[in-house]
Amino acid sequence: MKVVVLGSIKVFIPGLKYPSISITGDYCSLMCDYCRAHYLRGMKKVLTPKELYDLVRMLYKKGINGVLVSGGFNTEGSLPIDPYIPVIKDIKKDFKIVVSVHTGLISRSLASKLRDAGVDIVDYELVIDDYVIKEVMHLKSKRGEDFLKTYDELVKYGPPYIVPHILVGANYGRVITEFKAIDILRDYNPPITVLLILKPTENTPMANVRTPTEEVIEVFKYTRKRLSSEIALGCMRPLEVKYTLDFKLTELGLIDRIVNPLKKFIDEFQVEIIETCCSLPNELIKNLS
Repeated sequence: MKVVVLGSIKVFIPGLKYPSISITGDYCSLMCDYCRAHYLRGMKKVLTPKELYDLVRMLYKKGINGVLVSGGFNTEGSLPIDPYIPVIKDIKKDFKIVVSVHTGLISRSLASKLRDAGVDIVDYELVIDDYVIKEVMHLKSKRGEDFLKTYDELVKYGPPYIVPHILVGANYGRVITEFKAIDILRDYNPPITVLLILKPTENTPMANVRTPTEEVIEVFKYTRKRLSSEIALGCMRPLEVKYTLDFKLTELGLIDRIVNPLKKFIDEFQVEIIETCCSLPNELIKNLS
């Protein structure tokens, strides 16, 4: 029995209106086992602050709603964004767009700099599983406490919207610390919580790894029970999920937002379509021209 109210689910299709931009080109120092820099290839690429400004200016003329500034992380688990902050400030001053940043681990001072530059949103991957951090993400000197510290300091000193992302199944398909991560988020009351599902990716050590569907559903159920935030089914998930789990999670009333579903899903649920990343809070969506 469907409990979803038709038209109540927001569908996000970033497409050309909210492009992802890598400030490291195709390069990543970490080479996490679930990615190996694969997903950088689909991003627009710049290597200097001037290139970023020129690219955004060109895209703005084509009518973008915003950009996600991302890229490969360094060996400390951080996006090397510091040199780009003055240009991001210029971008926010010169163009009426939303700017999201995928920061990774950063300092309190850098969080403040991002806020002062006018960054709207930080998309933050919250990882508390030490095995994932050390063996999957190859951050040998880091622990879950480091990710929690960055999240806490982003919330206190960073841009106005900090949107946590949890990758379900990052421990080689096993669901181990996801429930604890959700419990931690309860104390912060994030505006949106984005849940991702491990996607088997060719030419990575996780090419044949899958997370059991029933365990994924339990994570979504727990998130709905424990958090008051909107729940988004994010862009990273296996293709087969779009034919099955997208529909089931919606019918169970476990998601409020979804990224790039099938056309069949859009037709069946009579959804609202928004051409941005799914982490935009409702206040910023209303301001889109």
